[in-house]
Amino acid sequence: MDDDFGHKNRERTIFEQNRWLNDNANGLTLSVAWHVPNKMKAHYRGFDSYWLSKELGKYFNKIDRKIFKAAHKNRGIRLRRIITLEKDDAVGWHAHGLIDTAPQQDDQYTRQILRDLWIDHTSRFNTGKFDKYLFYGEIDRGKTLGYITKNVHNNTDSSKGFIDLNNTFIPYKNI
Repeated sequence: MDDDFGHKNRERTIFEQNRWLNDNANGLTLSVAWHVPNKMKAHYRGFDSYWLSKELGKYFNKIDRKIFKAAHKNRGIRLRRIITLEKDDAVGWHAHGLIDTAPQQDDQYTRQILRDLWIDHTSRFNTGKFDKYLFYGEIDRGKTLGYITKNVHNNTDSSKGFIDLNNTFIPYKNI
């Protein structure tokens, strides 16, 4: 009986989470992936999702300051985004995201800011071998949400992937 209830509860949670993701992904135009140099992971002992989430938090603060200036701090304005963390046996923990374009800017400008600030954030540890894989960004063609959430529901313990609620930012909508 408990297993049946737990299974139905999990199915409902997955359904509601997917509905929320689909509703809020509307209008997010950039598909992005971030990897961390192994040298940086080793230096900070950053081999888990908690560490990656903290590093991304520092990075997104830089992004929001660059785009929104003082409004980022004074009014809490941030770039809309859905961020997931994923673990792969080959590369370890890394991040994927669906991100909005900066206001009054185009996709190319926003993508360049995202790239430049990530390369700057990791530059102290870049060795040249893996640098071209540290950041990936392109215009979303409608398939990114499914891709970045592929591991979110495939396991019950979040060992392969989950939504990073510390770095996902969807502003409250007035009803």
